[in-house]
Amino acid sequence: MARIITILSILIISLLTIPLSFAAWLNDKAPDFTLQDIEGNKVALSDLKGKVVYINFWASWCPPCKEEFPELNILAEKYRDSDFIILAVNVDKVKSNMDDFLLKMPLPSKNMIILVDPKASVVSSFNARAMPASFILDKEGVTKYMHLGFNEKDPEKWVKEIDSLLK
Repeated sequence: MARIITILSILIISLLTIPLSFAAWLNDKAPDFTLQDIEGNKVALSDLKGKVVYINFWASWCPPCKEEFPELNILAEKYRDSDFIILAVNVDKVKSNMDDFLLKMPLPSKNMIILVDPKASVVSSFNARAMPASFILDKEGVTKYMHLGFNEKDPEKWVKEIDSLLK
């Protein structure tokens, strides 16, 4: 019985500390980074100050990413005439895996920039522990919302959160 209580205690403590490790990023300035887009152009987060930025970390091997990606494209189109942009950061180590994934998807909106992070250095700086992982930044670059994984109700939440930051 004592062993079961110990295991349950460890489990409960682990579950309680997971949100704390993510919560440290909320309301903090997002880590700045510069990555290349799929055409080889450098894109720096700091250059997007004044825009609401949706940063999404994804990979071709991630089933929820495959579901989420078309929804991100719809989101980008919805806000194409506003101060909003999506940075879709791919973390595949092999570029051809990303290329194959993108060939199966609708062409991305002009309001979505696909970046490559094959060494996963940027995703780790955001402390993302799930895939996909998304961070919504206000116009000053402060992380206001975070989403880990994907479910079908997420796009509704994204719209409410983005609308609140565009006001």
